[in-house]
Amino acid sequence: MYPLFESVCIENSQIKNVEFHEARFNRSYIQQYKTHPTYTLFDGIHLTNLDNNLKYKLRIGYKQNGTRYSISEYESSIPKSLKLVTDNTVSYALKKNNRKKLNALFQQREEADDVLIIKNGLVTDASYSNILLFDGKQIVTPSTPLLAGTCRARLLAKNSTIEQSISVDELQNFESFQLVNALNDFDENRWIAIKNIN
Repeated sequence: MYPLFESVCIENSQIKNVEFHEARFNRSYIQQYKTHPTYTLFDGIHLTNLDNNLKYKLRIGYKQNGTRYSISEYESSIPKSLKLVTDNTVSYALKKNNRKKLNALFQQREEADDVLIIKNGLVTDASYSNILLFDGKQIVTPSTPLLAGTCRARLLAKNSTIEQSISVDELQNFESFQLVNALNDFDENRWIAIKNIN
């Protein structure tokens, strides 16, 4: 059983965002096992026979003493509409295989493509992605994510976005949003009107 995992993007036969995945792996490992890992996340991973024109998902499951990985072709399917759902007890600080609570919230999406989870009155994440919001001047991401994503971490490190506490009522102050994760990077042309959140 590999209770924790990382989902990593491969493009042009290159592993993307290595330092941010490695950093999250280290933080998560220490939190889970109360000790430092004796291996690195990408130990023993070989990229062979990949098509440079395709995007791949590298899934690395890990436990205290090792990893297991798989590589599969990835086709982006990015939600374009979100339904607000509230859960004040949901927690997903570590990227674990057990996603029962998140999956249950996702089932509440009704006609929308995904959910936007509100916890204690504050915006957190969609079921598989962090959210970016644009107010016409700057790009903001909630300071209360359920899971601190690697794409989000890189955008913050580059000052491409800023963190801010965002209440559910403040969503109306933004013009547009987009969802980002390891497999779906920020794209200036991918903004969606805020009215698609309801």
